Amino acid sequence: MQNGPLQKAIIYEGWGADPARDRWVRHSASGRMDIVAIGDPALAPMVACELARNGARLIEMCGAVSPGWRAKVSAAVDGKAVVSSVTYGVESLIFGAAAAQGFINGKPPREAHFILENGSDPRMDRFELTFPPQHATFIPVPDEMSAAEIAADLALSGIGLIELFGGFSDAGAAAVIEAVAGRVPVGAGSVGFNQFDFGSTKG
Repeated sequence: MQNGPLQKAIIYEGWGADPARDRWVRHSASGRMDIVAIGDPALAPMVACELARNGARLIEMCGAVSPGWRAKVSAAVDGKAVVSSVTYGVESLIFGAAAAQGFINGKPPREAHFILENGSDPRMDRFELTFPPQHATFIPVPDEMSAAEIAADLALSGIGLIELFGGFSDAGAAAVIEAVAGRVPVGAGSVGFNQFDFGSTKG
């Protein structure tokens, strides 16, 4: 397990996104977080390789990037980073299918993406990313229970999907899934943060 700040990255698929242009960097007590948007999942290995080369030790791909890319991205980073991809459980299938159909029809649902950041303020630090007609709100949270509380409110507000980034544990992801009570699909990392061994990365 990693103690202290850890450099992380999110690869987010946005309509028409250009990874050379559409990228952001956040700094917090949890460490540096790079967010890079791609318009084609085939760009994920190249982007991940660059992120790992620049110090990212955890790279998380959003749920729009098929888990089928995870092995290719892991191979690209060659042990320099842990690669995770957001996946959805069976409890999310019905609403998840509706969300997917919305993307296909050109009317994607509103998205909420939680980022675990020590010391963050979910109200003040949230920010929007827009790739028309796609719209996502990124919400930094100081702890996993805060994410669960906010997710419960979002589920009642009509949000279309929720994804978890920044190193949620299995228990934290479970708390968010329980909080929304099946009203909205929740995607979590393919392996909980508590199971990662960052000491094994090549660095």
